[in-house]
Amino acid sequence: MTGPVSDQELEPRLGLVRDVADEIRWTFTRRIGWVVQIFLNLAIGIPVVIATTWDSHTDEVRVSGFATSVAGWVLASALNTNQLGFDADRSAASLRTGDTTWRILFLKNLAVLVVLTPPILATSVVLRLVVAHAPDPIPVAMVRDLADITVWLGIGSLLSVLLPFRPLGVRSRWAARSTWPRFALCLALPYAVYYLLLTWWHVPELALADRMFHRHVHQHLWGYSLSALAWGLASWALGLALAECYGRRWVGRLEAALDLRR
Repeated sequence: MTGPVSDQELEPRLGLVRDVADEIRWTFTRRIGWVVQIFLNLAIGIPVVIATTWDSHTDEVRVSGFATSVAGWVLASALNTNQLGFDADRSAASLRTGDTTWRILFLKNLAVLVVLTPPILATSVVLRLVVAHAPDPIPVAMVRDLADITVWLGIGSLLSVLLPFRPLGVRSRWAARSTWPRFALCLALPYAVYYLLLTWWHVPELALADRMFHRHVHQHLWGYSLSALAWGLASWALGLALAECYGRRWVGRLEAALDLRR
């Protein structure tokens, strides 16, 4: 079990604006390792996506979907799907004081947005300025990037309560061999979910957009993009709602998982 957590280490409940400010401050002062890992994932993800989207006919990167693929690379990792575990002491202490799961996750979701969104949007902008014949305008592409990020905030929130674990150093993890199967599952399953959802999660949203805009994609770029963003926000809300249901039903199990050093 972890030791007592001071009042300054709990989610403060000072109102939305001040709570968000506190979470951002906490992230950049007490969770700097998590921030560094996001940028390391970006540094790995960008060349990987370049290699997989390179068009040999034009000798150019396929612009459409590039930034969202990079975002998906980062958001399918434990950095997003283990948001409570990466701040286990504060999260568990806040739950014990009666804080709600959805609120804790929502604040951490906003920290993900603050850290990840600027480099993802910058990638979209730079690509469309550098690569000729970009398929869509910069503002439309940025809206679609946000749509993809919000979808994965919802999925990451749900997985954060289903697969929480405490990150351990390499030596500690090596010594705790009994934890390897569960640790491997927590790391691998989100990627399986990612590739599974790629095939069908957006089907209802696209079907509705096709019905609204009669499949005239090029004539209604903004309509399709805004419908994608609406779907992303709905997915985010659904993920938080399901995480809250789990937290209410099995809060003891969630606290134990966050307290257990495994």
